[in-house]
Amino acid sequence: MGYLIGKGTSKLAKVKVNLPLLLAASVLPDVDLILRFLMHRGPTHSIITITVLMIPFFVIYKRQALPYYAALLSHILIGDFFTGGIQLFWPLSNNWFGALDFTVRSLPIVLTELALFAITLPLMYKLGDLQTLFKPHNKNWALIIPLGAVLGPLLSVGVGTESALPALLIIPSLFYVIIFSYSLAIAIRTWHSPYKKSQTPPPLHEPTWTIPLQPLERTQKHNQRFNFQIAGRKLRITCDCRYFDKDTSNPTGSL
Repeated sequence: MGYLIGKGTSKLAKVKVNLPLLLAASVLPDVDLILRFLMHRGPTHSIITITVLMIPFFVIYKRQALPYYAALLSHILIGDFFTGGIQLFWPLSNNWFGALDFTVRSLPIVLTELALFAITLPLMYKLGDLQTLFKPHNKNWALIIPLGAVLGPLLSVGVGTESALPALLIIPSLFYVIIFSYSLAIAIRTWHSPYKKSQTPPPLHEPTWTIPLQPLERTQKHNQRFNFQIAGRKLRITCDCRYFDKDTSNPTGSL
């Protein structure tokens, strides 16, 4: 749900979104499952807490932060609000707010999860987001958050705990675990690659340049500069043309 809401918000705000960070934001309120000193669905699920924590991001990134804010709110207002409730206005109020009061293992919720999976997967492929997860990116490390959110309930299958994953959601969860794990493996492999940006890239093999030069008078001096970008490195070449013979195609000078 966080992906759909976040992508929709990015289209309305006309901003680009980073997919790994968006997926991480969509499950970030459940960090209270790790932070044992916090009540689950308590402070981290408060609309006040989330809004206050997002203020610095709005100041720095302006409307570019909107998709991530929408993904965070979708988790608490759409997901958890209808499955047991949340402390919506903590710390102003410790009361719990919710509706319908479905359990996360109830059939309506499970069918809704399956429908969202069936909608999200083709949409991610059509928009090219699924393909980006198979490419190296410096933000892929953020996928460890949604990976943990999916892997936790999956490992609880058969244990009989409240957080255990329903059987119908095992296949979608395995799919996300494989995708996120593969993407993280690419990030780790890229990080440990012997070629770093700080190092000198391998030499190019005798590149050939075709550069158009403007005709000049025989006695005219002129410098022509050309900018190129090769393998992410910007190059500037200056052609010191002493003169240009209009009857030939070659300048006299140095390159």
